Amino acid sequence: MSAQVEPATALASGAPPAPAGPIAGTAFKALMVIFVAVGVIGFALSVGGANAARAWQAYLVNLLVWLGIAQGGVVMLAAFYLCNGRWAGTTQYRLAETFAGFIPLGFLLFFGLYFGRTLIFPWVLHPIAQKAAWLNTPFLFARDGIGLAIMTILSLSLVRQSRTKAATEWQRDSESILLVPNPIRRIAPALAICFAIVYTLIAFDLVMSLAPAWRSTLFGWYFFGGAFWSAAAAMALVAVIMRVLLGGNNTFKNPQVMRDIGLVEFAFSIFWIYLLFAQYIVIWYGDIPVETFFIVVRVYYAPWEALSYAVVILMWVIPFLVLLGVRPKKTPAILGAVSLGGVVGVWLERYVLVVPSLSPHVVPFGWVEILVTLGFFGAFVLCSLPGLDRLAASATQEVWQEARAGEHE
Repeated sequence: MSAQVEPATALASGAPPAPAGPIAGTAFKALMVIFVAVGVIGFALSVGGANAARAWQAYLVNLLVWLGIAQGGVVMLAAFYLCNGRWAGTTQYRLAETFAGFIPLGFLLFFGLYFGRTLIFPWVLHPIAQKAAWLNTPFLFARDGIGLAIMTILSLSLVRQSRTKAATEWQRDSESILLVPNPIRRIAPALAICFAIVYTLIAFDLVMSLAPAWRSTLFGWYFFGGAFWSAAAAMALVAVIMRVLLGGNNTFKNPQVMRDIGLVEFAFSIFWIYLLFAQYIVIWYGDIPVETFFIVVRVYYAPWEALSYAVVILMWVIPFLVLLGVRPKKTPAILGAVSLGGVVGVWLERYVLVVPSLSPHVVPFGWVEILVTLGFFGAFVLCSLPGLDRLAASATQEVWQEARAGEHE
């Protein structure tokens, strides 16, 4: 990746910085295209052979991971508006919008699961009479598809409104008590409410139904809480990377901005572990077989036990212990390492939620899973590049405006 940004020169001359060039060079884009091509080829070879089940499992896991990060980022954007958060000007809003480009693609990729339904959902070939009204293919894809369509429309609408002149001026004016523009006041709460509803539905249909005998009323909260936290970790990682790529003066050079980003990641890692423990303790205390078997397979027996503990370490133990102090949040190398570990932890967490229901005694991980993951990652990055370019422009422009405002005080 590369960036053609030299805001320090602009600051010295008193002129605004030149528009930032593309944050990614041709070679980097070509690499991401290769990742996508390799992923598509690997998936196509797998679904046509003995590894078809593994290919579809990897497809589902990666869809949940990358769509969760993208959607969680836009919900973070809504949260910034709902909380009147303006601690980093326009930069924090462009940071939350970075991954929004993947949401429409994720919506389309969801329907790809239809072609692997017999290998993913056990109730397709072995219907459960008592749950047939809910667990049937047409109804599942209709309700989830409608829910994701609504989320996509609301998300793109919020991002579009967030980039208007009125919204940008509000983002920069941290001293005023003015309300956000009217369209955003309508869309942001609607998006937050729909996120809780739709991602609870996704949790029930795409994860819980893989073990159709299991039930947990708190699982939806846990699932969308994890998606929200995954966006926080990904945003922190991007902030650290952009701090280096943009060079010179940029918003991410401000230690207080990095501290605030680290605080968001720290806070929601605690929220995530709270939801995990709240679900676990009720199931453990109740000791009802129809509830405990889902936990027992993942937490108490090999080969899944170690991966489950790794998830907790990456998503809570390390973020909590390392980011507890102020200095680690302001230290890019530390914040970046914790955030990268958190994103890996999110992938493992979705993997542990999905795969043991279909493969309880074996961890199916090899070239199939690696190639499919590379394909999704490449597509996610390519879809995020326009958002990264806007973020780069905002992070450099914001510094110039703050400097000019200081000169006139």
